[in-house]
Amino acid sequence: MTLTACGIRPTSVLTGAEAPTVSSHSVTIYLVKPERDGLVRRNRDYTGTVDITTAMNLLLAGLTDEEQKLGLVSELPTTSAKAIAVQNVIVMPQGVEPPSSKWAVFQVHCTALASRAKVAGVESLPDENCP
Repeated sequence: MTLTACGIRPTSVLTGAEAPTVSSHSVTIYLVKPERDGLVRRNRDYTGTVDITTAMNLLLAGLTDEEQKLGLVSELPTTSAKAIAVQNVIVMPQGVEPPSSKWAVFQVHCTALASRAKVAGVESLPDENCP
């Protein structure tokens, strides 16, 4: 049996750069209803590496324009400081006081629960408080 080719000369393997990758995730946070009588579950798209602090850091970054237009509220202070993870416990950024209002505690608890973590200094609540 004879094999023929189409006249293209063999070349060495040509390698290129790594293929670009983008990792996009939906991250869950909890905000307070405009009437301040309950929580609203919000999913935000996040591009990049996600760990257990990502949702908490998005929550601490404040409301998006859309969330403001909807009248949603956060009872947590807005900060660009980042929470950190120590095992499965989220430690709030230095200078951020523990939540003091009922809804602020619920926001932190439910957001952490959605990330499968606990927040240092925030008491665990029954899951039925999280919509």
